[in-house]
Amino acid sequence: MKTEKRIIKKYHNRRLYDTAISCYVTISDVKQMVLEYEDIQIVDAKTDEDLTRSVLLQIISEEEAGGTPILSNETICQMIRMYGEVSQSLFAPFLEQNMRIFAEWQEKIEEQAKAVNKANRWLMSPFQSFSNIPFMEWQRSLQQQALSFWQKTINNSQE
Repeated sequence: MKTEKRIIKKYHNRRLYDTAISCYVTISDVKQMVLEYEDIQIVDAKTDEDLTRSVLLQIISEEEAGGTPILSNETICQMIRMYGEVSQSLFAPFLEQNMRIFAEWQEKIEEQAKAVNKANRWLMSPFQSFSNIPFMEWQRSLQQQALSFWQKTINNSQE
């Protein structure tokens, strides 16, 4: 059952108003909605302009500035270099596909870890439960998917 998109209005004073619960929320609340797989849309309260991307990028920027970042400086530079290049249109679906594969792999790992921990809860340290993870299998699958994606892209462009 698909739920309706949750609309959040952003006001000129930078406050965010969640129309689903009729109250103001913080950027941390929006982050939590994303983590909970809420389908959200953030719009300018005055113009109805879609601001979802800019707010989501703000969340990523704040996450990258704190703690342990995911993106290295080199990765960010490479991403910036992609803009305006012919390969830009190919990169987005490639990245989306690989993020989806990674999320599926992560979900399977979490399920395996829960099952192992449940069966051997008092015998195992938290790190032992990950000793049988098929990481190399996942990595090979990811490489094969990437190779397949690029082969299809090259073949389509030659037709």
